[in-house]
Amino acid sequence: MRRLVTAAGCVLALAVTGLVGAMPAAAATVVITSKVSASTFRIGEGLWFTGHVKKNGKAVPRTTVQLVKIPTSGRKVLVTSARTSATGGFSIPAAPDASARYYVRTSGTGAVRGKDLPVKRTSAGQTLENRAQLLGSRLGAATSSLKRLSSGKVAKVGDTTVTSVRYRAYAKGTLVEVVRAGTKRTWFVPGKIRTRYAATGGPTGTFGVPRRDARCVVLESGCVQQFSKVAAYQNATKSKAFYQAGSSRRAEYLATARSQVGYKEPSWRGSKYNTWIGAKEAWCGTFQAWVAAAAGNPGAVPARTTFPGFVAAVKNRLTTFSPRSKTHKPHAGTLVFFDFRNASPKKASHVGVLISRSGGTVTVLEGNASSGSRFTDKRGVYVHTRPASKILFYAEPDW
Repeated sequence: MRRLVTAAGCVLALAVTGLVGAMPAAAATVVITSKVSASTFRIGEGLWFTGHVKKNGKAVPRTTVQLVKIPTSGRKVLVTSARTSATGGFSIPAAPDASARYYVRTSGTGAVRGKDLPVKRTSAGQTLENRAQLLGSRLGAATSSLKRLSSGKVAKVGDTTVTSVRYRAYAKGTLVEVVRAGTKRTWFVPGKIRTRYAATGGPTGTFGVPRRDARCVVLESGCVQQFSKVAAYQNATKSKAFYQAGSSRRAEYLATARSQVGYKEPSWRGSKYNTWIGAKEAWCGTFQAWVAAAAGNPGAVPARTTFPGFVAAVKNRLTTFSPRSKTHKPHAGTLVFFDFRNASPKKASHVGVLISRSGGTVTVLEGNASSGSRFTDKRGVYVHTRPASKILFYAEPDW
């Protein structure tokens, strides 16, 4: 029996198994712990938002979390989404461009958010020693001595505004301190990009000096980084980094596209690009949109589930022009639309990204292509030389 006191002070006896039911179970408690790698940043520096998701004290694996930005003015913005690891952890990269507050939240009904994490933009100089201290375990232990380029070697980095370069290798990357136009910055060259950087001559070699930290995205854990001579790309699925001459978003796009050459579709319309877009359709256009997203520029090329929808969006959003245009000329990174149907009226049936032109041919990098120039049921990502006579129109993304 249980004794209950009424509002009037009377005592009632109730059978536990009768009028009084079992007490409801306590609601599950989801907690997000989070932190940011630095509370201040300079334009071009990357930050990492890390932490764990737990439910009733236990890790929540493989769940979606979102990074949200609260600007100093205006509405909050969803920056990106990621999934927790098998141990409930997350590490979300970001490249802020202004002071703001951020927080991590779970997704869906009953979403839970972590604490606000303010970050402040600064213009103060950044030395190699200070950046190494800030990066800590993300950088690892030093594996080389501190090196400084002579004035003669500084002249070889591919940027006439650079007056001083110091650099040092660590277990997980290389730090390069650059004084450019009187401003001192220290940039982090990570993992596979660092390996390729060192193999091609470091600051005085093929790459030159970094212009910023690598900008990383969740898609295949990919990162792009601009140097004074090239743009480089790495991701979790490739054993090495890829690079493209130039230091613009166009070069970032081409470096990312090059990393996919040789990919083979495991089943008809079953490529990873189809999975990304969520449709089993022809994927030559989807591939180009995937490359833009993987390079950290998802708005540069529109993403549509069908090729006709892709063509329509390109014509609506990008600058398109005829092969006979007197005012526009294609460049490496321009999208090339072909008509291979030999039918009337002419209609785009395939797209690739331009690598180079020579006489009456163009060299293009294509998704949903075959290893040979003729199309078969076996598809993948390949580079082909095509007759310019088959080009219907060009499209120029806003690089």
